[in-house]
Amino acid sequence: MRYLLLVLVLLSAFLCAQTIYYVKNVYVVRVDSTIGPYTVSQISRAIELAQRSSGAVLILLNTPGGLAESTLQAIQLIGSSPVPVIGYVYPDYGYAWSGGTYLLLSSPIAAMAPHTVIGSCQPVEGLTPINESKVLNAFAEYLATVMASYGRNGTYAYLCVERNINLNAYEALKYHVINYIAKDLGELLQEINGTQAIVGGHRMVIIVESPAVVQVEPTLGEMIQMWLMNDVVESVLSLLALFVIIAALATGHPHLAALGVVLFILSVLPFISTSWVWVALFIMGVALLFVGMLSGGYTHGVLEGLGAALIVLSFLSLFPPVQLQGQPIVITNYWTLMGAAFALLSLLVGLVAFIAWKAVSVHLRRPLSERLLTLKGMEGTAVDDIAPGSTGYVIIMGEYWKATARAPVKKGCRVRVVETGSPLLVEPIEIC
Repeated sequence: MRYLLLVLVLLSAFLCAQTIYYVKNVYVVRVDSTIGPYTVSQISRAIELAQRSSGAVLILLNTPGGLAESTLQAIQLIGSSPVPVIGYVYPDYGYAWSGGTYLLLSSPIAAMAPHTVIGSCQPVEGLTPINESKVLNAFAEYLATVMASYGRNGTYAYLCVERNINLNAYEALKYHVINYIAKDLGELLQEINGTQAIVGGHRMVIIVESPAVVQVEPTLGEMIQMWLMNDVVESVLSLLALFVIIAALATGHPHLAALGVVLFILSVLPFISTSWVWVALFIMGVALLFVGMLSGGYTHGVLEGLGAALIVLSFLSLFPPVQLQGQPIVITNYWTLMGAAFALLSLLVGLVAFIAWKAVSVHLRRPLSERLLTLKGMEGTAVDDIAPGSTGYVIIMGEYWKATARAPVKKGCRVRVVETGSPLLVEPIEIC
Protein backbone atom coordinates (compact mmCIF):
# COMPACT_ATOMS: atom_id res chain seq x y z
CA MET A 1 0.00 0.00 0.00
CA ARG A 2 2.84 2.38 0.88
CA TYR A 3 4.61 1.78 -2.45
CA LEU A 4 1.35 2.16 -4.34
CA LEU A 5 0.85 5.56 -2.70
CA LEU A 6 4.41 6.56 -3.66
CA VAL A 7 3.79 5.52 -7.28
CA LEU A 8 0.60 7.59 -7.37
CA VAL A 9 2.44 10.62 -5.96
CA LEU A 10 5.21 10.30 -8.54
CA LEU A 11 2.69 9.87 -11.34
CA SER A 12 0.73 12.94 -10.26
CA ALA A 13 3.96 14.93 -10.03
CA PHE A 14 4.91 13.86 -13.55
CA LEU A 15 1.51 14.79 -14.92
CA CYS A 16 1.62 18.19 -13.23
CA ALA A 17 5.24 18.74 -14.35
CA GLN A 18 6.41 19.30 -10.76
CA THR A 19 9.98 18.90 -9.54
CA ILE A 20 10.70 15.76 -7.54
CA TYR A 21 13.33 16.15 -4.82
CA TYR A 22 14.89 13.00 -3.38
CA VAL A 23 16.24 13.53 0.13
CA LYS A 24 19.32 11.37 0.63
CA ASN A 25 20.69 13.14 3.72
CA VAL A 26 19.12 15.16 6.53
CA TYR A 27 21.43 17.76 8.10
CA VAL A 28 20.33 18.57 11.64
CA VAL A 29 20.95 21.96 13.27
CA ARG A 30 20.10 22.23 16.96
CA VAL A 31 18.90 25.64 18.14
CA ASP A 32 18.66 25.05 21.89
CA SER A 33 20.06 28.35 23.17
CA THR A 34 19.70 32.06 22.41
CA ILE A 35 19.54 32.78 18.67
CA GLY A 36 22.59 34.73 17.52
CA PRO A 37 25.06 35.10 14.63
CA TYR A 38 26.32 31.58 15.32
CA THR A 39 22.81 30.27 14.54
CA VAL A 40 22.91 31.95 11.13
CA SER A 41 26.37 30.47 10.54
CA GLN A 42 25.23 26.93 11.38
CA ILE A 43 22.12 27.13 9.19
CA SER A 44 24.20 28.51 6.31
CA ARG A 45 26.70 25.63 6.60
CA ALA A 46 23.88 23.08 6.76
CA ILE A 47 22.30 24.47 3.58
CA GLU A 48 25.66 24.32 1.78
CA LEU A 49 26.15 20.69 2.86
CA ALA A 50 22.61 19.79 1.73
CA GLN A 51 23.19 21.38 -1.69
CA ARG A 52 26.20 19.14 -2.30
CA SER A 53 24.48 15.86 -1.50
CA SER A 54 20.75 16.14 -2.32
CA GLY A 55 19.92 16.79 1.31
CA ALA A 56 17.39 18.59 3.47
CA VAL A 57 18.01 20.78 6.51
CA LEU A 58 16.22 20.04 9.77
CA ILE A 59 16.25 22.82 12.39
CA LEU A 60 15.43 21.47 15.85
CA LEU A 61 14.00 24.35 17.89
CA ASN A 62 13.97 24.53 21.66
CA THR A 63 14.75 28.18 22.34
CA PRO A 64 13.39 31.27 24.13
CA GLY A 65 14.35 33.44 21.12
CA GLY A 66 17.27 35.76 20.52
CA LEU A 67 18.62 38.65 18.50
CA ALA A 68 16.20 40.19 15.99
CA GLU A 69 18.92 40.86 13.40
CA SER A 70 20.16 37.26 13.50
CA THR A 71 16.61 35.93 13.32
CA LEU A 72 15.84 38.00 10.21
CA GLN A 73 19.10 36.90 8.58
CA ALA A 74 18.19 33.26 9.24
CA ILE A 75 14.72 33.78 7.74
CA GLN A 76 16.26 35.16 4.56
CA LEU A 77 18.66 32.20 4.36
CA ILE A 78 15.78 29.75 4.76
CA GLY A 79 13.61 31.56 2.21
CA SER A 80 16.34 31.57 -0.44
CA SER A 81 17.45 27.99 0.23
CA PRO A 82 17.38 25.72 -2.86
CA VAL A 83 16.96 22.70 -0.58
CA PRO A 84 14.02 21.87 1.72
CA VAL A 85 14.28 23.35 5.22
CA ILE A 86 12.21 21.79 7.98
CA GLY A 87 11.48 23.65 11.22
CA TYR A 88 10.63 21.27 14.07
CA VAL A 89 9.93 22.21 17.71
CA TYR A 90 11.57 19.32 19.51
CA PRO A 91 12.02 17.53 21.91
CA ASP A 92 8.58 16.90 23.31
CA TYR A 93 7.67 19.34 26.11
CA GLY A 94 10.01 21.86 24.52
CA TYR A 95 9.17 25.35 23.25
CA ALA A 96 10.06 27.87 20.55
CA TRP A 97 9.14 31.37 21.62
CA SER A 98 9.82 34.74 20.03
CA GLY A 99 12.66 34.29 17.51
CA GLY A 100 12.19 30.52 17.67
CA THR A 101 8.59 30.96 16.45
CA TYR A 102 9.82 33.19 13.62
CA LEU A 103 12.22 30.47 12.45
CA LEU A 104 9.53 27.78 12.67
CA LEU A 105 6.89 29.75 10.75
CA SER A 106 9.36 30.88 8.09
CA SER A 107 10.38 27.29 7.27
CA PRO A 108 8.83 25.73 4.14
CA ILE A 109 7.88 22.73 6.28
CA ALA A 110 6.85 23.42 9.89
CA ALA A 111 6.24 20.76 12.55
CA MET A 112 5.90 20.44 16.31
CA ALA A 113 6.19 17.64 18.84
CA PRO A 114 2.82 16.92 20.56
CA HIS A 115 3.39 18.80 23.84
CA THR A 116 5.28 21.86 22.65
CA VAL A 117 4.32 25.55 22.54
CA ILE A 118 5.07 28.49 20.25
CA GLY A 119 4.25 32.22 20.41
CA SER A 120 5.14 35.45 22.27
CA CYS A 121 6.62 37.14 19.21
CA GLN A 122 6.54 40.77 20.38
CA PRO A 123 10.04 42.22 19.89
CA VAL A 124 11.84 43.60 22.94
CA GLU A 125 14.69 46.05 23.45
CA GLY A 126 16.78 44.88 26.36
CA LEU A 127 14.07 43.68 28.75
CA THR A 128 11.42 46.20 27.62
CA PRO A 129 8.73 45.13 25.10
CA ILE A 130 8.50 47.37 22.03
CA ASN A 131 5.00 48.86 21.63
CA GLU A 132 5.62 51.21 18.70
CA SER A 133 3.20 50.43 15.89
CA LYS A 134 5.90 51.15 13.30
CA VAL A 135 8.02 48.27 14.58
CA LEU A 136 5.17 45.87 15.40
CA ASN A 137 3.48 46.32 12.01
CA ALA A 138 6.75 45.76 10.19
CA PHE A 139 7.50 42.49 12.01
CA ALA A 140 3.92 41.21 11.78
CA GLU A 141 3.53 41.96 8.07
CA TYR A 142 6.91 40.44 7.25
CA LEU A 143 6.17 37.20 9.11
CA ALA A 144 2.64 37.01 7.64
CA THR A 145 4.01 37.45 4.12
CA VAL A 146 6.56 34.68 4.63
CA MET A 147 3.92 32.31 6.02
CA ALA A 148 1.51 33.07 3.17
CA SER A 149 4.24 32.26 0.63
CA TYR A 150 4.21 28.70 1.98
CA GLY A 151 0.42 28.50 1.91
CA ARG A 152 -0.05 28.73 5.68
CA ASN A 153 -2.28 30.96 7.81
CA GLY A 154 -0.51 34.33 8.02
CA THR A 155 -3.20 35.78 10.32
CA TYR A 156 -1.45 34.21 13.30
CA ALA A 157 1.60 36.40 12.64
CA TYR A 158 -0.38 39.51 13.67
CA LEU A 159 -1.78 37.80 16.79
CA CYS A 160 1.64 36.52 17.79
CA VAL A 161 3.49 39.82 17.29
CA GLU A 162 0.84 42.28 18.49
CA ARG A 163 -0.88 40.22 21.22
CA ASN A 164 1.73 37.56 22.13
CA ILE A 165 -0.77 34.75 21.48
CA ASN A 166 0.69 31.29 22.20
CA LEU A 167 -0.42 28.02 20.58
CA ASN A 168 0.15 24.40 21.46
CA ALA A 169 0.86 21.87 18.72
CA TYR A 170 -2.76 20.82 18.15
CA GLU A 171 -4.00 24.42 18.01
CA ALA A 172 -1.22 25.33 15.59
CA LEU A 173 -2.17 22.42 13.31
CA LYS A 174 -5.90 23.20 13.58
CA TYR A 175 -5.41 26.82 12.47
CA HIS A 176 -3.00 25.78 9.69
CA VAL A 177 -0.02 27.53 11.29
CA ILE A 178 2.13 24.38 10.95
CA ASN A 179 2.05 21.37 8.65
CA TYR A 180 2.60 18.40 10.93
CA ILE A 181 2.64 17.04 14.48
CA ALA A 182 5.22 14.30 15.01
CA LYS A 183 6.53 12.72 18.20
CA ASP A 184 10.03 12.09 16.81
CA LEU A 185 12.21 12.49 13.74
CA GLY A 186 11.29 9.13 12.25
CA GLU A 187 7.59 9.89 12.36
CA LEU A 188 8.16 13.37 10.93
CA LEU A 189 10.09 12.05 7.93
CA GLN A 190 7.32 9.53 7.25
CA GLU A 191 4.75 12.35 7.32
CA ILE A 192 6.79 14.44 4.88
CA ASN A 193 7.50 11.62 2.43
CA GLY A 194 5.55 12.09 -0.79
CA THR A 195 4.15 15.52 0.14
CA GLN A 196 4.57 18.87 -1.60
CA ALA A 197 6.42 21.96 -0.36
CA ILE A 198 7.43 25.37 -1.67
CA VAL A 199 11.24 25.43 -1.89
CA GLY A 200 13.06 28.43 -3.31
CA GLY A 201 9.81 29.71 -4.80
CA HIS A 202 9.10 26.42 -6.62
CA ARG A 203 6.68 23.67 -5.67
CA MET A 204 8.41 20.33 -5.14
CA VAL A 205 7.39 16.80 -4.28
CA ILE A 206 9.59 15.63 -1.40
CA ILE A 207 10.63 11.97 -1.42
CA VAL A 208 12.26 10.74 1.79
CA GLU A 209 13.43 7.11 1.81
CA SER A 210 15.75 6.09 4.68
CA PRO A 211 18.05 9.13 4.53
CA ALA A 212 21.30 9.43 6.49
CA VAL A 213 20.91 11.80 9.46
CA VAL A 214 23.97 14.04 9.97
CA GLN A 215 24.41 16.34 12.96
CA VAL A 216 25.87 19.74 11.98
CA GLU A 217 28.19 20.36 14.91
CA PRO A 218 29.16 23.95 15.82
CA THR A 219 32.64 25.21 14.98
CA LEU A 220 34.95 26.46 17.72
CA GLY A 221 34.10 30.06 16.81
CA GLU A 222 30.38 29.32 17.06
CA MET A 223 30.83 27.59 20.41
CA ILE A 224 32.80 30.56 21.77
CA GLN A 225 30.00 32.91 20.72
CA MET A 226 27.34 30.63 22.26
CA TRP A 227 29.20 30.56 25.57
CA LEU A 228 29.79 34.31 25.61
CA MET A 229 26.11 35.00 24.76
CA ASN A 230 25.13 33.68 28.20
CA ASP A 231 23.80 36.61 30.26
CA VAL A 232 25.87 35.70 33.34
CA VAL A 233 29.11 35.32 31.36
CA GLU A 234 28.49 38.59 29.50
CA SER A 235 27.82 40.49 32.73
CA VAL A 236 30.85 39.04 34.53
CA LEU A 237 33.16 39.88 31.63
CA SER A 238 31.84 43.47 31.39
CA LEU A 239 32.24 44.10 35.13
CA LEU A 240 35.65 42.43 35.22
CA ALA A 241 36.80 44.55 32.26
CA LEU A 242 35.75 47.75 34.04
CA PHE A 243 37.44 46.66 37.29
CA VAL A 244 40.72 45.75 35.55
CA ILE A 245 40.88 49.06 33.67
CA ILE A 246 40.20 51.11 36.81
CA ALA A 247 42.68 49.07 38.88
CA ALA A 248 45.37 49.32 36.20
CA LEU A 249 45.12 53.11 35.97
CA ALA A 250 44.81 53.59 39.75
CA THR A 251 47.94 51.54 40.52
CA GLY A 252 50.12 53.08 37.83
CA HIS A 253 50.16 49.99 35.58
CA PRO A 254 48.52 51.30 32.39
CA HIS A 255 49.74 48.36 30.32
CA LEU A 256 47.37 46.05 32.21
CA ALA A 257 44.46 48.15 30.95
CA ALA A 258 44.92 46.24 27.66
CA LEU A 259 43.63 43.15 29.47
CA GLY A 260 40.50 45.06 30.48
CA VAL A 261 39.94 46.19 26.88
CA VAL A 262 40.24 42.58 25.67
CA LEU A 263 37.73 41.40 28.28
CA PHE A 264 35.30 44.09 27.15
CA ILE A 265 35.70 43.07 23.48
CA LEU A 266 35.08 39.44 24.46
CA SER A 267 31.81 40.47 26.13
CA VAL A 268 30.53 41.93 22.82
CA LEU A 269 32.02 39.20 20.60
CA PRO A 270 28.70 37.25 20.37
CA PHE A 271 27.09 40.15 18.49
CA ILE A 272 29.45 40.23 15.50
CA SER A 273 29.28 37.98 12.45
CA THR A 274 30.73 34.55 13.19
CA SER A 275 33.01 34.78 10.14
CA TRP A 276 34.87 37.63 11.89
CA VAL A 277 35.37 35.90 15.23
CA TRP A 278 38.78 34.46 14.31
CA VAL A 279 39.92 37.89 13.09
CA ALA A 280 38.90 39.54 16.37
CA LEU A 281 40.63 36.82 18.43
CA PHE A 282 43.80 37.09 16.35
CA ILE A 283 44.00 40.90 16.60
CA MET A 284 43.42 40.80 20.37
CA GLY A 285 46.05 38.09 20.78
CA VAL A 286 48.70 39.99 18.80
CA ALA A 287 47.87 43.23 20.66
CA LEU A 288 48.31 41.53 24.05
CA LEU A 289 51.61 39.99 22.95
CA PHE A 290 53.09 43.31 21.89
CA VAL A 291 51.76 45.21 24.92
CA GLY A 292 53.28 42.57 27.19
CA MET A 293 56.62 42.71 25.38
CA LEU A 294 56.76 46.51 25.36
CA SER A 295 55.91 46.71 29.06
CA GLY A 296 59.47 45.83 30.03
CA GLY A 297 58.52 42.45 31.49
CA TYR A 298 56.67 43.75 34.55
CA THR A 299 53.48 41.88 33.57
CA HIS A 300 55.44 38.65 34.28
CA GLY A 301 54.26 37.01 31.03
CA VAL A 302 50.53 37.20 31.85
CA LEU A 303 49.63 39.32 28.83
CA GLU A 304 51.97 37.35 26.57
CA GLY A 305 50.44 34.04 27.66
CA LEU A 306 46.86 35.25 27.15
CA GLY A 307 47.81 36.69 23.77
CA ALA A 308 49.30 33.38 22.63
CA ALA A 309 46.16 31.54 23.82
CA LEU A 310 43.91 33.90 21.83
CA ILE A 311 46.04 33.42 18.70
CA VAL A 312 45.76 29.63 19.05
CA LEU A 313 41.96 29.94 19.46
CA SER A 314 41.74 32.14 16.36
CA PHE A 315 43.74 29.58 14.39
CA LEU A 316 41.49 26.71 15.50
CA SER A 317 38.35 28.77 14.78
CA LEU A 318 39.21 28.74 11.07
CA PHE A 319 38.48 25.04 10.74
CA PRO A 320 35.03 23.41 10.72
CA PRO A 321 34.40 20.47 13.06
CA VAL A 322 35.37 17.05 11.76
CA GLN A 323 32.23 15.04 10.98
CA LEU A 324 32.75 11.44 10.02
CA GLN A 325 29.23 10.24 9.27
CA GLY A 326 30.03 8.04 6.30
CA GLN A 327 30.18 11.13 4.09
CA PRO A 328 33.07 11.98 1.76
CA ILE A 329 35.30 14.78 3.03
CA VAL A 330 35.33 17.69 0.58
CA ILE A 331 37.75 20.58 1.19
CA THR A 332 37.10 23.66 -0.93
CA ASN A 333 39.81 26.31 -1.49
CA TYR A 334 42.39 23.85 -0.16
CA TRP A 335 45.54 25.81 -0.99
CA THR A 336 44.08 29.09 0.26
CA LEU A 337 43.21 27.44 3.56
CA MET A 338 46.59 25.73 3.87
CA GLY A 339 48.45 28.94 2.98
CA ALA A 340 46.61 30.86 5.69
CA ALA A 341 47.22 28.01 8.14
CA PHE A 342 50.97 27.94 7.49
CA ALA A 343 51.23 31.75 7.67
CA LEU A 344 49.45 31.83 11.02
CA LEU A 345 51.46 28.88 12.30
CA SER A 346 54.76 30.53 11.31
CA LEU A 347 53.78 33.75 13.02
CA LEU A 348 52.70 31.87 16.12
CA VAL A 349 55.96 29.88 16.27
CA GLY A 350 57.99 33.08 15.91
CA LEU A 351 56.07 34.86 18.66
CA VAL A 352 56.26 31.89 21.01
CA ALA A 353 60.01 31.60 20.39
CA PHE A 354 60.48 35.29 21.17
CA ILE A 355 58.42 34.96 24.36
CA ALA A 356 60.45 31.91 25.41
CA TRP A 357 63.71 33.80 24.82
CA LYS A 358 62.49 36.73 26.91
CA ALA A 359 61.29 34.40 29.66
CA VAL A 360 64.63 32.56 29.80
CA SER A 361 66.61 35.81 29.87
CA VAL A 362 64.49 37.12 32.73
CA HIS A 363 64.76 33.83 34.59
CA LEU A 364 68.55 33.84 34.38
CA ARG A 365 68.72 37.21 36.12
CA ARG A 366 68.42 37.38 39.87
CA PRO A 367 64.86 38.53 40.69
CA LEU A 368 64.49 42.02 42.11
CA SER A 369 63.10 40.59 45.32
CA GLU A 370 66.62 39.26 46.04
CA ARG A 371 68.12 42.75 45.54
CA LEU A 372 66.00 44.74 47.97
CA LEU A 373 68.89 45.07 50.41
CA THR A 374 71.16 46.42 47.67
CA LEU A 375 68.54 48.67 46.05
CA LYS A 376 70.07 51.62 47.84
CA GLY A 377 72.17 53.68 45.48
CA MET A 378 70.51 52.29 42.32
CA GLU A 379 69.29 54.73 39.70
CA GLY A 380 66.03 55.00 37.82
CA THR A 381 63.54 57.38 36.17
CA ALA A 382 60.63 59.29 37.73
CA VAL A 383 57.22 58.42 36.30
CA ASP A 384 55.41 61.24 38.16
CA ASP A 385 56.19 64.66 39.57
CA ILE A 386 57.10 64.02 43.23
CA ALA A 387 56.90 66.94 45.66
CA PRO A 388 58.62 66.77 49.09
CA GLY A 389 56.43 64.74 51.45
CA SER A 390 54.22 63.32 48.64
CA THR A 391 54.49 60.01 46.79
CA GLY A 392 54.71 59.00 43.15
CA TYR A 393 56.14 56.23 40.99
CA VAL A 394 59.65 55.61 39.68
CA ILE A 395 61.01 52.90 37.39
CA ILE A 396 64.06 51.03 38.66
CA MET A 397 65.34 47.88 36.93
CA GLY A 398 62.20 47.79 34.79
CA GLU A 399 59.89 47.70 37.83
CA TYR A 400 57.47 50.35 39.09
CA TRP A 401 58.14 51.46 42.68
CA LYS A 402 56.24 53.86 44.93
CA ALA A 403 58.63 56.55 46.14
CA THR A 404 58.87 59.82 48.06
CA ALA A 405 61.49 62.55 47.92
CA ARG A 406 63.04 65.24 50.14
CA ALA A 407 63.64 67.55 47.18
CA PRO A 408 61.27 68.15 44.25
CA VAL A 409 61.55 65.57 41.47
CA LYS A 410 60.23 66.21 37.97
CA LYS A 411 58.64 63.56 35.76
CA GLY A 412 61.23 61.97 33.46
CA CYS A 413 64.22 62.97 35.62
CA ARG A 414 66.88 60.52 36.69
CA VAL A 415 66.74 59.65 40.40
CA ARG A 416 68.84 57.70 42.90
CA VAL A 417 67.57 55.57 45.80
CA VAL A 418 68.63 57.08 49.11
CA GLU A 419 66.81 54.73 51.47
CA THR A 420 64.93 51.48 50.88
CA GLY A 421 61.56 50.74 52.37
CA SER A 422 57.96 51.31 51.41
CA PRO A 423 57.91 53.81 49.84
CA LEU A 424 61.47 54.30 48.64
CA LEU A 425 63.24 57.57 49.38
CA VAL A 426 64.83 59.01 46.25
CA GLU A 427 66.73 62.14 45.22
CA PRO A 428 67.19 63.77 41.84
CA ILE A 429 70.59 63.28 40.26
CA GLU A 430 70.08 65.73 37.40
CA ILE A 431 68.35 69.03 36.80
CA CYS A 432 65.28 68.75 34.57
